[in-house]
Amino acid sequence: MFELIILDRYTILQYFKKKLQVIPVIQIRRCFYALILFIQAFSFVLVSSSGAVAASSNKDVILVLDTSLSMRGFGGSGARDIFETVKNSVNGYIDNQLQDGDKVTFVTFDNDVKMFPRVMLDDQNDRDILKKYISMTEAHGEWTHMLVMLQQVFALAKTQTDENTAAGEKREVVIVIMTDGIDDPPPGKEGIDLKSVAEQYRGNDKWWIYVVNLSRMEQSGKISSSLQQFTSNLQTVSSNTTILDGTDPEKAINEDMKRDMERRGLIQQKVIPALAVLLALAVLIGLFIYLRLKKLEIKGSLEYWNHELLKPEVYRVDLTPLGAREIIVGRVLGCNVKLRDFESRVPFSLKAKSVKGGVVLMLSHGEGLEVAFKNKENDGIVNNGDIFTASNFSFRYLSE
Repeated sequence: MFELIILDRYTILQYFKKKLQVIPVIQIRRCFYALILFIQAFSFVLVSSSGAVAASSNKDVILVLDTSLSMRGFGGSGARDIFETVKNSVNGYIDNQLQDGDKVTFVTFDNDVKMFPRVMLDDQNDRDILKKYISMTEAHGEWTHMLVMLQQVFALAKTQTDENTAAGEKREVVIVIMTDGIDDPPPGKEGIDLKSVAEQYRGNDKWWIYVVNLSRMEQSGKISSSLQQFTSNLQTVSSNTTILDGTDPEKAINEDMKRDMERRGLIQQKVIPALAVLLALAVLIGLFIYLRLKKLEIKGSLEYWNHELLKPEVYRVDLTPLGAREIIVGRVLGCNVKLRDFESRVPFSLKAKSVKGGVVLMLSHGEGLEVAFKNKENDGIVNNGDIFTASNFSFRYLSE
């Protein structure tokens, strides 16, 4: 209590100087450690979740394209020549929504159903193969045999699902059907009922069915009246059935469907480049600050003994764990290294200071304390092995 009562101005200033300078450096370092750990954890979670998303969103994709003449504007006043537009939109889908690791089967249908060889995507060359299949496709079928196509596509999806289960792979099955009609089978081939087909494959909710309806519904009463029943039957197969308005094929395929697939986690959303740049910049700035602070931390040890004793005991304190830029030595409140037998009430400080060419350890003290070096003139700089006296104690500084 007595020491607290007679604290002089220097002691108080040194106390708060320590609180404002030494402790914040340690806290900043710890905060930076926490920041680094957070960034590492965030990066790990991001990479891990990206890997997990990539693994879970690796898909078996079945791309189905209507190749009937109506896709080229034949077959009524409401028909439009949209075939090339749709093909170009599918090319965009291949480039922007399919991921490496996806397996893709391209299917066309009109009078009959044609399935192209399955393609495993590893690089751009695989995407080009798919685009080649699409580019060589023409719309010349007289009929739209929708039910036969659905039966064969669902059978293919079932086969792929069973293969994935047997292999222990958790791959989603995504079916994308692009057509401008519901069902217009060739004469004599009407013997398939959509409801019975749907019942056969009921409950496959791991299938994601997208139907891009390319027709102008307001000009086709037949399509409009059939669409609700058609949708209901497909939802029997999978509750994850979405009918997209394809009057603008590009928007439907590469905006609406993409947005829905991102929402459902079927395709991996890319990190915003600006956010990545800011994160990288924050890391660099943080690293720069950390290195500056780390560089200015006092390292090494300080030996000390009471030289007024005949056989003084030499003590040693390790300065490195303190992680401080400035260390105050003395007997008063606020000292990092406290010496009970230190006669002077005026402490001294060791402070790391950045100078051109490196870092030096500066020694400073207030009035009333005499400091003298044993091995050199007092230039205020403490080097490895230097011995100096302060009050009734001698000190030797040893670097790392």
